[in-house]
Amino acid sequence: MRHLLAIAVLATSVSADELPVTSKPSLFPTLVNPNCSHCVDEAKRRKDELKPSEPALCWIRGYSDGGAIPVRFFLSKYRVISDSYGVFVYDPDAGFIRGFAPNYNFVVQGWHNGILTMRDSTDGTVFSALSGLGLEGPRKGTRLPVVPTLASTWSEAMARNPNAVAYEMHDKFKPVELPTEANLDSVKTRPTKIDARLNADEPVLGVRIGAIAKAYPVKGSPRLKTDHLGDTDIVLFGGSAYKPVASQPRKWKGPKPDKNGVSPADAGQPLPDGKVVLGRTLTFLEKNGAIADAETSTTWGIDGRGIDGELKGWTLEWIDSVACKWFAWSAEYPQTQVDEKPKPSANDKVKMIAGKAEFLRLLPKPFGVVRAVDAKAHTVTLLLDGEKLAKVWNVEPDAEVKIAGWWGRLEQLKAGDKVWVWLKLDRNKNPISVAMIADAASAAEIRFDPLAKAKPETVAVDPSAQKQWLRKLWIAEGMPGSLAFVHNFSGELDLLLDHEAMRWGRSLKAGDAVELQGETPIPAIVKSVSPWRERTQLRLVVGELQASELKAGQRIRLKIATPDKEVDESPYPPDLGRERTKEERVEWFLASIYCSCRIGKDTCTGMFYTLASCNPNGCGMPNFTRDEIRDFIGKGKSDKEIWDTLLKDRGPLMLKAHLLP
Repeated sequence: MRHLLAIAVLATSVSADELPVTSKPSLFPTLVNPNCSHCVDEAKRRKDELKPSEPALCWIRGYSDGGAIPVRFFLSKYRVISDSYGVFVYDPDAGFIRGFAPNYNFVVQGWHNGILTMRDSTDGTVFSALSGLGLEGPRKGTRLPVVPTLASTWSEAMARNPNAVAYEMHDKFKPVELPTEANLDSVKTRPTKIDARLNADEPVLGVRIGAIAKAYPVKGSPRLKTDHLGDTDIVLFGGSAYKPVASQPRKWKGPKPDKNGVSPADAGQPLPDGKVVLGRTLTFLEKNGAIADAETSTTWGIDGRGIDGELKGWTLEWIDSVACKWFAWSAEYPQTQVDEKPKPSANDKVKMIAGKAEFLRLLPKPFGVVRAVDAKAHTVTLLLDGEKLAKVWNVEPDAEVKIAGWWGRLEQLKAGDKVWVWLKLDRNKNPISVAMIADAASAAEIRFDPLAKAKPETVAVDPSAQKQWLRKLWIAEGMPGSLAFVHNFSGELDLLLDHEAMRWGRSLKAGDAVELQGETPIPAIVKSVSPWRERTQLRLVVGELQASELKAGQRIRLKIATPDKEVDESPYPPDLGRERTKEERVEWFLASIYCSCRIGKDTCTGMFYTLASCNPNGCGMPNFTRDEIRDFIGKGKSDKEIWDTLLKDRGPLMLKAHLLP
């Protein structure tokens, strides 16, 4: 249920309980019968613009086993698409995407109870885009037939079925970013009194069978759930509900629409030989991180289709279900049942404290000019843009210092340099110190998008000299880090190497000899190496008496045998392919790549540090990536194959610390 298009909306509505349908038919254009193609072809056509995490509306049955519509390219602008494959709708304010029976005649009408409405231009009947119920006009009280759909992503759709139908993405279809604020016309039509069983904007999976409706809260819900609605057994996973009965594959004819976009009924041709096989009732369970049935061990995708095993290609019967916001579902189905709300998980408890705010979202990030640098005292005097007086700032011991597009040292800055700084805040949100400082060239490199069609003239960064300078410094003085733990009586300690040491630090292996730098160098042996977010965690063994000189929190440098230049220059991390458990492999990837979601405004922690540093409560990309890597591992792919696939899908931003303004 993770792929909900939940868009932030304003506070609870101010309108009366029973309002007429508002009329705003000209607010959003309708797209009618666009030219069709296939996902695999359109992925090539717009390869530089389609994100792996691109929200997509997918229909999951019929010709070519369904299709996919990238929301930014179509539904963000055209809230209703009237087509021979279905009438597809998108309502970010009520948090849903949806499909109804094919027709060319539906257009946006307005809102009712905060929910998008659409009108059949042939007879004027107005329908709810969520329930399909006729609200006004000659067919009031009737309900539109639904098309099996689910909210997914472009990369999931491609992995699931690259030959699925897509619309031709000609140049006129420009991506329109998803709205970040509610439409006031929608908000004004929300009922004053909203069912208090859940919070108004809480995401739910709404399920309807005949006259019975039930809402399943999404937050904290299990990945797989079984239930009964009336006399019907249901199974819920992947953001949809299904009957636990599998039917053999069928081949469906392409649509042959009449003037209204309606095609003749097609029962489909049973595969492989046209012989009809009775459906099989199944019992579902979670197995190795996937959804499988107990009877045949077939793995099932979120579209209710067998991925492998005896029932590969078989399908489950989709039940009318849609992910939306509680206020919308309860307004459409006032008598709805509500599933028992899951108890808070450990992740939910984290969210109570962390919220949705990412670290970088809060930090002031001004530009300024260096007036003086005191490397020994670890301070810098800055005149920040918009201020009249320069101020002396402490620089955090482990602050990120960026010079010439690479890591550097504070002493490399000089008076007059233009810099970009991030200011650390105290609990009262007062700036107290510098957490990151970058010269002008580094700031331009950090904020440069390599996928942009034109490279700004201000970006002309060559970090090669700085890389060589830092390499010589590491050889002479060692790599910087912080002691996280020192056991005085065992001689073991944990050292966290700074971000800059990712490659050299992770080139180390158990048994390597290293040396801690100080007034008297301390020899040590590497016991284990593991990534910890953008840092590298080393478990070292030293003599007990020597360990007594060290304290947790102490800044220290680590000298190692100089690695081959291959460690710096290889396109792959030096510890790629080492023996790890499945979950260790998953977390290794998140600690080794940067988020490539291309969110702007300098807010995404996982872009500048690594994806492992993203707060999963504030963004779906970390957990989406975990699931994607688990799937690759389940298919037997090596770390190198997974790395190559991710890089192909996500592009060069995956490899570098960056932010997009």
